[in-house]
Amino acid sequence: MIHKIEVEASACIGCGTCWVACPQAFKEQDIGDDLKALPTGDLGDQLMMRSAAEGCPTLAIRLFDESGKMIYPTEAAIADLDAASRW
Repeated sequence: MIHKIEVEASACIGCGTCWVACPQAFKEQDIGDDLKALPTGDLGDQLMMRSAAEGCPTLAIRLFDESGKMIYPTEAAIADLDAASRW
C-alpha cells in the first residue's frame, strides 16, 4: 500500500502525465519556463497513484510503503529505462 510519494525534480520533465492521471496526489508547479510535478501532500486512489508513477517516462515518481521501502520504481523498471536510454 502506498503511504508516501516523492518526485525527483531533477528527473521530472513536466509532461503532466501524473497530475492528469491522479490530480488528488500530484499538481503542476511552475518553475520559470518549466513545469514540474509536485506531490499535493494527499494520497489519491492507490491504483491511480500507481498508474501515474508507471506512466512517468523518466521514473521521477517514487512510491513508498508504510515501512519507508520504495515500492516503485522497481529494479526492473529502472533497468528497462536504463537499457532504453542506451542506443
